[in-house]
Amino acid sequence: MNRAFTLIEIIVAIFVMTVGIVGVYALVPKIISITSANTNSFTASQLAREGIELIRNIRDTNWLEEDSFNDGLTTCSGGCEIDYDDSEFTAYDVGRYLRINANGFYNYDPVSGTNSETKFKRKITITPDTDILNVKVEVSWAGDSFVVEENLYNWQ
Repeated sequence: MNRAFTLIEIIVAIFVMTVGIVGVYALVPKIISITSANTNSFTASQLAREGIELIRNIRDTNWLEEDSFNDGLTTCSGGCEIDYDDSEFTAYDVGRYLRINANGFYNYDPVSGTNSETKFKRKITITPDTDILNVKVEVSWAGDSFVVEENLYNWQ
């Protein structure tokens, strides 16, 4: 008995292989898009957490220096900006983006020639209460945003 492939079997096999290959190629742009979105979301989440840590650091420094826990933290109800190496807030500027320096640190310093502008903005809003600071950090980029909110308490 002759065991050869018929023309219809070959056409079906080619069709099945073509559908499989086209399906894989259709997924590649979607995977790249999702990867980029996840990278941006992760970066934004870390920048937001850093904003909370910066406020926590100021509160803790106030305790160590035996100042009021909210010293310097009550003027930020309209939105502020601060860097990891700053000790004071600046008013939030809608048109100002975070920059990244040669060491990989995000900041607002436009002076250094090694800083390159990113697509991220960080707005810190502090709403003071008697013994509570409600800290809200919003990081925005390209129409998306990531928000972290936390209450910091006066433990003293």
